[in-house]
Amino acid sequence: MNSKVRVGIGIAALVGLVLALLAGQGISEMPFRVFSIAGLVATLAFALWERFIWKWKLIRYFTGVPLIAGTWRGDLISSYIKPDGTSVPPIPTALHISQTSSKATVTLFTGESKSVSEHAKLIHDPDGRWRLSWQYVNTPRPGVRDRSEQHRGAAEVYIGSQPGEGLEGSYFTDRQTDGELHLVEWSSARYGSAATALAGDDFNEARPYVGEN
Repeated sequence: MNSKVRVGIGIAALVGLVLALLAGQGISEMPFRVFSIAGLVATLAFALWERFIWKWKLIRYFTGVPLIAGTWRGDLISSYIKPDGTSVPPIPTALHISQTSSKATVTLFTGESKSVSEHAKLIHDPDGRWRLSWQYVNTPRPGVRDRSEQHRGAAEVYIGSQPGEGLEGSYFTDRQTDGELHLVEWSSARYGSAATALAGDDFNEARPYVGEN
């Protein structure tokens, strides 16, 4: 049984017991209405935890889960070699992360395309570091599809632990290309395109677990 389900059952049972005792009833006499209220309270508690409570600094002090939601900015370095034999210069890139207690969504923007995650997960490695791993679908802008088709890929970035360390990692695609991601600036704002994100003036140097700063 999933640990969250076990916790939910425990919360509902505890709430039901408290309500019954406050009503002066024995455990065997608890009416169905008490269990319904207990279930409602447990559901509300889970919803608040999923969206808000887990973000509180005191809670994350114990869980250790990094809060990295927001827009990150930096460069994508591709291994692709052009037909003339030259490499692609670093590509200015913005990456937006939406995050709840159990789910993350990643959207990466460049001037030519947008990648949206199909599955994303925060992973806590044995060495204590956290990384964000995701699979995505990349959709190029119509004007570049003659040389860049829609494709799939996977990426992961490690979350820095010192001031100035942002998100550093790599990616690969089903077009047999790969590369690196270096994202060293962060903003709490949500941007919808590379143009606006790259022109934004509210970005700051990345800090560990940015939500704490």
